Amino acid sequence: MSAINKVLWTSGWDSTFRVIELYIKGATIQPIYVIDDNRASSKKELKTIELLKKIIESKYNNTGGKLLELIVIKRKDIPKKPLLKLAFKVLKSRQRLGKQYYWLALLAKDYKELELSINKNDLFDFFLENKIITINDEILGKNWIIDPKKTDYYTRQIFENMRFPLINLTKVEMKKIAVENDFIDIMNQTWFCHNSTVKPCGECNPCKQHIKDNMAYRLD
Repeated sequence: MSAINKVLWTSGWDSTFRVIELYIKGATIQPIYVIDDNRASSKKELKTIELLKKIIESKYNNTGGKLLELIVIKRKDIPKKPLLKLAFKVLKSRQRLGKQYYWLALLAKDYKELELSINKNDLFDFFLENKIITINDEILGKNWIIDPKKTDYYTRQIFENMRFPLINLTKVEMKKIAVENDFIDIMNQTWFCHNSTVKPCGECNPCKQHIKDNMAYRLD
């Protein structure tokens, strides 16, 4: 399998699920991590990725999967583009949109077909079923991109270089798959809290999202 799947790997639940999913299917994966100097958990996340990588490679050493060396990029070093900033401001004025989607759009300009592990509960209005296109791969399964014919200029500017492989799954559904396929042990070693490096704080956005998504057990 010659194609390289570029995955934004945060050490969290969704992106780790995607890495495991691809690895089991024999894919070559280029993991990418973005350091945010304002987040206390960056070192913890990098250590977690290193641990997860070793476990995945050991457990699935006969699948043909390959994890390339992690690309680490400082958010402040991602080249700025005024046009993308304008597009982001327009979209943000219309609906709730996290600031990370601006620098993710910048990153995706350099790493085209960048996979973002956005799950079913994270969908925004422009990811409604009639605004996305399904990509079918005989080996890797389904993936999704925005439909350029049914999205406006500003949406295309931000999201045209991204893929969304998990928008058909919730965290709970991923958990069920992980249990059924015997990798829940790996999933439970993922890290998501932005404020702590010891025990999830329960107050940051990722912690609140886990609670909202019926995954509060991860905070125990």
